[in-house]
Amino acid sequence: MSGGAGAVRDHDDRMPRATMWWGVALLVGGGALIVLAPTILNLLVTPNTESWQSAVWVLDTVLSVLRVVLPPLGAALIAASLVMRYVDRRLAGPRGDDRPRRWYFPPSPE
Repeated sequence: MSGGAGAVRDHDDRMPRATMWWGVALLVGGGALIVLAPTILNLLVTPNTESWQSAVWVLDTVLSVLRVVLPPLGAALIAASLVMRYVDRRLAGPRGDDRPRRWYFPPSPE
């Protein structure tokens, strides 16, 4: 096993960072959709004819779903990355006292 435990730890540190950046991107993108989606929809669908009504309805539905889903998903990813960093630091503590305590089910009375 080349690299030892340090190589595994370096690889594990990428996941919280990537999760954090994805969360920030989704949060910012969702916020931009909340602010800009109505304007973009009106600019894209200037010809307000009957044939465009179904396309406008589909696009409006998709944008509405994205505006509702993306900001909470981004916030959840940011929170998940913070929890991953916390758990990683707790498990990598130098002393046994730094490790989280595990809870076990008590033995069943017979």
